[in-house]
Amino acid sequence: MAPQETFLSRITPSRVLLILFVFAGVWLLMRYLQRLFESLAQARPRMRFLVRLVEPVVRILLWFGATLFAVEMVAPSQDAFLAALGSAAIAIGLGAQDLIKNLIGGFVIVADRPYQLGDRVELEGAYGEIQHIGLRSTKLMTPDDTLVTVPNSAILTSTAKNANAGVPECLVVTQLYLPTGIDPDVALEIGREALFTSPYMCLRQRTAVAIEDNYNETPFMVLRIKGYVYDHRYEPAMQTDITRRCKAEFKRRGLLADWTGEHFGGVNAG
Repeated sequence: MAPQETFLSRITPSRVLLILFVFAGVWLLMRYLQRLFESLAQARPRMRFLVRLVEPVVRILLWFGATLFAVEMVAPSQDAFLAALGSAAIAIGLGAQDLIKNLIGGFVIVADRPYQLGDRVELEGAYGEIQHIGLRSTKLMTPDDTLVTVPNSAILTSTAKNANAGVPECLVVTQLYLPTGIDPDVALEIGREALFTSPYMCLRQRTAVAIEDNYNETPFMVLRIKGYVYDHRYEPAMQTDITRRCKAEFKRRGLLADWTGEHFGGVNAG
């Protein structure tokens, strides 16, 4: 009768080398695929959202498959294999609950797709473009080039605000604070002109220009200009361009001469 195999007897140099070879192969394959995805995104800008959607799914599946292969290589039987997975799940669940939450959050992000690579999202108070979706965390780049890391578990308990949802265009809102003495029709005219003459404007999307009265120590008027930028990466540039055009036109017409706007810094973008 052949001796019963155990975990220790299954851990042989050849199996260890094979497992290391598989993990190294997955790592090299992921490096190659990452460069391939980046090349495709640069060569075909319109496809970059589809490419970036596929990338995290492929990464998670490859690492998950490699882990299952390693466990199966050292498990003496199918029952032992399942028992090992169960024991590992209990041990990890007790000792690394935060990690498990992050992993679950990662799978939720991949399956439910509240956002994907390239989207402009607000997460946990941070706003920027999604740069990386991993098993444990999501990284986004803010407009001032700050890289913010958000645990994937945040998607289970908080709200994610997605500005473009997988398309290049996104809504840009520019707010201008003006004195109440300005004719509202003139303010609306200048706002529309600045919006439709901006080189960043996506003309096929809807627009809106509105005004409202407000008060903060002194009364003032808010001119709110809404339009879509053709590529969300130029959102700050579009806000700056619209603000510059409006401010130049207001000054040219002499409409800001008697107003300092001390509480708001004159004409602002928001």
